[in-house]
Amino acid sequence: MTQKSDGTTVGLDEATAHFVTLDTYKNLQGGLGAAASETATVITFKDLWQAAEHPDNNSSLIASIQADKTQAARFAALLRSMAEFSQPAQAAAATSNIEKRVGADFDLELKSSSRQDGAYFLIIRMHKQTEITPQHLYYCHNNNYNFITLSAVHNGVSQVMISEANPVIDAFNDPTAEFFIK
Repeated sequence: MTQKSDGTTVGLDEATAHFVTLDTYKNLQGGLGAAASETATVITFKDLWQAAEHPDNNSSLIASIQADKTQAARFAALLRSMAEFSQPAQAAAATSNIEKRVGADFDLELKSSSRQDGAYFLIIRMHKQTEITPQHLYYCHNNNYNFITLSAVHNGVSQVMISEANPVIDAFNDPTAEFFIK
């Protein structure tokens, strides 16, 4: 015996199509929600501070910071405020290979190795003494912040050996690059 339904009757093929559509929509929404939560990285001031204080241990965090324009600007402001010494952008150079960058707080000099082995020496001469021991030379080049770990400072001078492929050489030769020592 069959009873008459008050509702609309739907064929089996049509009901299956609706079910598949709803299931697909549910899976799509779940996938989009997971993707959004994976890509949305929250960067706090504490993260910025950690990256500035210990860049050697936070290279992936620094990359995440630089991928976001707002966070990169916050990081730049923090680095400027924390810097013991700074050397802002300089006047345009007459040559493409600058050997020395003179600043109020410190001078930078780039010398190639006399062995002609592709090594360079970056010499940092600080003009004044500080109570803290400088640890890193930060540089901003092409809107990215990078750093070099400094060697021990003796009589206000630190010397770091770098390879010819090190990006600090391009920054050194770019008069718009900024340098900070922290």
